[in-house]
Amino acid sequence: MEDPKQFSPGVIDYDGRMSAGYQCGRTLSRDAAETWVTIVAPFVQGTPRARILDLGSGTGRFAALFAATFEADVVGVEPSKGMLAVANSEARLRNVAYVAGSAERIPLRGDSCDLLWLSHVWHHIRDQQACVAELRRVMSRGAHILVRGTFGDQLDGFPALFRYWPATREICRQLPTIQQTIGVFGTKGFRLAEHRRVQQITCASLGEFAVRTQLRADTSLALISDEEFSKGQMAIEEAAARERPASPVVELIELLVFRYDAS
Repeated sequence: MEDPKQFSPGVIDYDGRMSAGYQCGRTLSRDAAETWVTIVAPFVQGTPRARILDLGSGTGRFAALFAATFEADVVGVEPSKGMLAVANSEARLRNVAYVAGSAERIPLRGDSCDLLWLSHVWHHIRDQQACVAELRRVMSRGAHILVRGTFGDQLDGFPALFRYWPATREICRQLPTIQQTIGVFGTKGFRLAEHRRVQQITCASLGEFAVRTQLRADTSLALISDEEFSKGQMAIEEAAARERPASPVVELIELLVFRYDAS
């Protein structure tokens, strides 16, 4: 059996197959979208025409959601030309824009963002120290940084994924830990204001989840061997065909909220 690849920042090519399948493979269910809007709303409300930075915005699933929901200007910063092309091909609201840029060199002026959102991008950043310094530069006074994602030391939130593709757990175990992440932010004067474990309904059924996983639009699925992936995909499709009644696929996503400690 072919060994799975090792994870490291930059190992995933987001200009190829990943960008083509990401929009469908990682779309937000209505329940998930409502869950995250409810969580983000208190960080935006009360700030007149807030500016939201979606760093590593990909195909724009959160940037578009926030633009449609809040009276705010949203800027999605994304290094992949393939992902940007997909984002720009979608119907866009006037209050969202996508620009090319990296986490280490954010193409925005200083003191310009009221909320900084990083969703499943932290582990892809090569120079995390430089990224945090840039976040500090572009954030306005009193702004929050919300880091949503998967961490190597908290892996009980994806039962369906790990059940059908056990090798994905080992890929995820290689991701930065929560404590490592807190430490990096701490070196730049940030403190952890809150850590939430957010339950989201990712899909309405196992069958819907199996349709998504076919696209392998997930870091861990992209890095396991083709043999391991095919075996798991066959098993989940067989289980979905037998599922009566359909049950939602529920996942737990980590959310770290950082504030700059001016003292």
